[in-house]
Amino acid sequence: MERKDYKLNSRILGVVSYSVRGGELVEALKVRALPEGSDDYDALVEFLKLYRDAVQFVVNNLWSLNEVPSIKTLHMMFYNELRKHSFRAHHVKQIYVYAKAVVRACKRNGGRKPVLRRLTARIDRYDYRLDLESRMLILKIHNGREVKLRLLTSTERIEKYKEWSNYEIAVKVVEDEVYVSVYFRRAVEPRRTRTIMTIDVNFDNATLAVFALSGELLKLKRYKTPLRRMLTHRIWIERIQRRYSRSWRFIRGVRRAIKRHGERIRSIAWDSAHKIGDRVAKIANEHSSAIVLEDLGNLRNNVNRSSNFNKKLSLWFYRKMLFTIGYEALERGLAVRYVDPSKTSSTCPKCGSKLEDSGSRVLKCTRCGFTGDRDVIACINLFYRYSRCGGLGVPLNAPKPDENPSEMRGKEMRQ
Repeated sequence: MERKDYKLNSRILGVVSYSVRGGELVEALKVRALPEGSDDYDALVEFLKLYRDAVQFVVNNLWSLNEVPSIKTLHMMFYNELRKHSFRAHHVKQIYVYAKAVVRACKRNGGRKPVLRRLTARIDRYDYRLDLESRMLILKIHNGREVKLRLLTSTERIEKYKEWSNYEIAVKVVEDEVYVSVYFRRAVEPRRTRTIMTIDVNFDNATLAVFALSGELLKLKRYKTPLRRMLTHRIWIERIQRRYSRSWRFIRGVRRAIKRHGERIRSIAWDSAHKIGDRVAKIANEHSSAIVLEDLGNLRNNVNRSSNFNKKLSLWFYRKMLFTIGYEALERGLAVRYVDPSKTSSTCPKCGSKLEDSGSRVLKCTRCGFTGDRDVIACINLFYRYSRCGGLGVPLNAPKPDENPSEMRGKEMRQ
């Protein structure tokens, strides 16, 4: 499916989110669903209201406790009480597990006691039957009743998951419409690593380098990111807000215009992240590479610079890029590792001295004379850090660093 049509058809064809858990690929197929009859819809809403009230009951009882009890203790505290409301056994477990997660999150963030309003529920695999061929979902709800829902998604999307196992679903009702998230998982067999790929992620590009286990540089590639396009939409938002500085929050048309620009920014970010992730994974697949990425988890907490820099940082979708690269790599059985990125673009890979800027993204070491593109230097330093940590198949003695990078000066890498 083309990315341009993705948003327009997402309500019908389904949207996918995914995550990685201990060598397993987990995806959630999110689709709209139609109840088979009006009785099914009314019964589902009734169940979701009871489910919400039951979760709120558990939350109220847990909020005054100093520590959130274990699942075993929660079972002893609430199982019999919740079963009196005609919930199935696995419904009860999902209720107090969900309540425990809500209380923990609110207390960790220093918030007030949560008040639940949304009609949503997680359903264990023992409480539903899913037929992918007919796209029919049958939910087992309270009082021994069943609800039939038809999933509105494409045959192509369903075809992918026939070999996957589904273990849980989430159901919610929003503005009289029913939405279902079906969670699938699949084990992935790891592949043997033959090369090492390092990736340096910047505001305006992502640069990758593929190294042989001996340290020989095999491939360089640079992908541009659409930061300028995203900045254009951000500038339009700021112009609108300045023009209607006192009233933009209250005028529907102005809010709609701001929302459109915001959606466009997010669409551009995800589109670029998916494309870069797919291209990087294809190259890694061809070379059987282990992918080494920068650990940028605390980047936003450690940066305090100019407003212009912070604006770029707010639009930088490095998390999306790292996430899609990791997902595409795992889908192909490739290993993904993270290393400390500090000073990788400012340290000489030959002697360890601080590099000086020579202009045009070229850095030079005044001590040993090493010269190279700053993004390529970062990739080399990432390879060194991974190899010195005893990475998979990489010798602890770092290879010679000055074989290729200096030759990159003044040349533009092919897109």
